[in-house]
Formats: sequence, C-alpha cells, structure tokens
Amino acid sequence: MCSPFIRKEANRYFWLVKGQLIPKSEPDDVVEGYYESYFKRLWNDESGCMNEYEHGFEQAYKAREAEILNESRKHVAVLGYD
Repeated sequence: MCSPFIRKEANRYFWLVKGQLIPKSEPDDVVEGYYESYFKRLWNDESGCMNEYEHGFEQAYKAREAEILNESRKHVAVLGYD
C-alpha cells in the first residue's frame, strides 16, 4: 500500500514534469513507480526551475484530497432517527 507521503510526493513530481496530477485510477504500485522514476528525472534540476513549475500544486492536491474524501463518504452509512 502506498503511504500518503509517497502518494503526495509522486503527485508533486508528476505535476512538475507533466503539469497535472496522477489519475485517481492508478494503482499503488504504479504511483510508487512514478515516485521513483520522476525523482530520478528531477534529481539533477540545477536550474532551480522546480519552484516555478510547482505553482498551483498545493491547491490542486487539496482539491483532489477533498474530492476523494467526499467520494468515500458516499459509501458510509448514515444513521438517522425518525
């Protein structure tokens, strides 16, 4: 299972390279693969442009987390009293 830290960092690396988040449908092993391969790809970024491309990532990732949370809440039983 992919840890929340690895998932977020993989999404950040993917954002830096592709300009978008990893699709939600990707399984954990693929996300971990992105984490490893994109880390290697970005390792030698000596120009310092990573900060420039990172703009907007935090907002996009927070929106993704909220979306996933809302989707998971749909499957939780809500008990009510009549």
